[in-house]
Amino acid sequence: MWCKKILVAYDGSAPSHRALEVMGEIAAQNPAVEVVLVHVMRLFSSGSAAAGMDTVMADDAMAVRAELQAIAEAMANPAEVKILKGTSPADLIVNCARDEGCDLIIMGSRGQGGVKGFLGSVSYAVTKESPMTVLIAKEGDCR
Repeated sequence: MWCKKILVAYDGSAPSHRALEVMGEIAAQNPAVEVVLVHVMRLFSSGSAAAGMDTVMADDAMAVRAELQAIAEAMANPAEVKILKGTSPADLIVNCARDEGCDLIIMGSRGQGGVKGFLGSVSYAVTKESPMTVLIAKEGDCR
């Protein structure tokens, strides 16, 4: 197999759901392929007025973590889930892939805030900065 460890970035958007499907198709070819499922909890500098927003973001991240954990447990491949926290999602994704020894990153073409039909800013930055192969999954069925 041409890849040994895959990182999948997931944010709940339709393209990130497609990224999970693509990962499943690739990983199913070899049960030894390891998978790292990540969700980025983007941190913003916030004052005391935004403390409630921080709680909502943490709650959302924990819900996504539970969803990804269920996916990881159902896989035949070794899989782990990580919540990445920081201000630059692209840097977090690329650094995690590098630290984990991944040789493939799979992510959606755009995230929750993306404009339909365009590559999202995080997807673009990851493809630009990543030293490893990046596979961009588009929403919809291409068959």
